[in-house]
Amino acid sequence: MKFGFVMREAFRGLGRNITMTIALIITTAISLALLATGFLVTKMTEDTKQIYLDRVEVMVQFDEDTSAKDKDCSSEACREVRRLLEQSDGVESVNFRSREQSYERFVEVFGETDKQLVASTSPDALPAALHIRLTDPLDTKPLDPIRDLPQVEAVVDQGDDLRGATDNLDSVRNATFLVAGIQAIAAIFLIANMVQIAAFNRRHEISIMRMVGASRWYTQMPFVLEALVATIVGAILAGVGLFLGKEFVVDKALRGVYESRLIAPITNNDIWVVLPVVGVIGVLFAALTAQVTLRAYVRK
Repeated sequence: MKFGFVMREAFRGLGRNITMTIALIITTAISLALLATGFLVTKMTEDTKQIYLDRVEVMVQFDEDTSAKDKDCSSEACREVRRLLEQSDGVESVNFRSREQSYERFVEVFGETDKQLVASTSPDALPAALHIRLTDPLDTKPLDPIRDLPQVEAVVDQGDDLRGATDNLDSVRNATFLVAGIQAIAAIFLIANMVQIAAFNRRHEISIMRMVGASRWYTQMPFVLEALVATIVGAILAGVGLFLGKEFVVDKALRGVYESRLIAPITNNDIWVVLPVVGVIGVLFAALTAQVTLRAYVRK
């Protein structure tokens, strides 16, 4: 096979169907960019979870009677809850904080930022509580044995906020993958149509080449290369779009959130890791689609 001839024919084919080629490049770029975005959001979600893992705890608040009388978790009511928690798999640590200690912590946290709130809160307004660190902050099953105990006034799970944030990110990821899938279907049909039209326009040339001994691969490879070249250009444009979108849209919109470490940032390195993956996926789909189309429409 003369590779130079195959490449020349492939680029000539791209030029003959220039409008369809442009449409394919744009559709491929959008679908691969969306696919990459889905992967990036998935990584952002996992990294965001890691940010909060060391912060998230569960607070088991006691009723008024226990809070007023127990200073060091020596009462039977407090010791029962603590014992059940320490015996549960998935509980990393359990620390008691009396009503007085809870108020001191409250003043420490809000004393400078919300003095009016501190002034309007009496020292006996906060309950005694057990502060629990879970091995997996998103798994609250270890808390089930103590939820219905009469001395437990409330179970305050900071992980609810984390679950809400990650659920929102998961929704964005799922929507992105869905749109990427729709765009990918459009790209597949464009590839099939482009290859079919190109093969039809050159059917007589292909027949002659086959009669003089050219192999099936020799006559079909230019059409496969047309699809591959268009897909590679689309992948490059997708990468450029991701970097530009990160720099001028995402980073500017989320700078404050990043600095506050509310969610994990998307980095250039993340994009460089994802791009080869989506590029290979695009190339494989393009080659497979072109080959299947040729097998279906060019039988000689």
